[in-house]
Amino acid sequence: MLEKVIRSPLILIVSLFLMTIMLWSVYYGAFSNVFESVLLFVLIIALSTFLFLILFHNKRNPERKISWKSWTPYELKEEDEGQQWVTYRATRKVYIFFYFAIPAGLMVVAVFRHIEFMPLVVLFVLGTTQYGIYWHESRKYLNDREEV
Repeated sequence: MLEKVIRSPLILIVSLFLMTIMLWSVYYGAFSNVFESVLLFVLIIALSTFLFLILFHNKRNPERKISWKSWTPYELKEEDEGQQWVTYRATRKVYIFFYFAIPAGLMVVAVFRHIEFMPLVVLFVLGTTQYGIYWHESRKYLNDREEV
């Protein structure tokens, strides 16, 4: 269970959200200094907790260690040909998404250039959608494989 939480794309989406809010606050002065300090404290606590969970998991499961030094995304862990194929399919879908989404994101930023935080919104949406597509595609294939 702990490993699923650590390797979940939701952790990455939440951290991306927190970092986006922090950047928005710093660059656009959207919040007070107290809020920025609280947000920075939350980011530090979240990172510390995440690293503690990794260390705790590695101590309990030495045969399935999660490396935090050379962070290779768990999604790219390919133990057999089936997982390599799933990674290929999911990565292909993400690439196709970015092929169309990056120009569309640039257009959104250009059209809404009067909204100063629009680049952060576009980056956040692109990042969360990437995680969502990859997670959905890999879960779809892996769940089908587990049912057989």
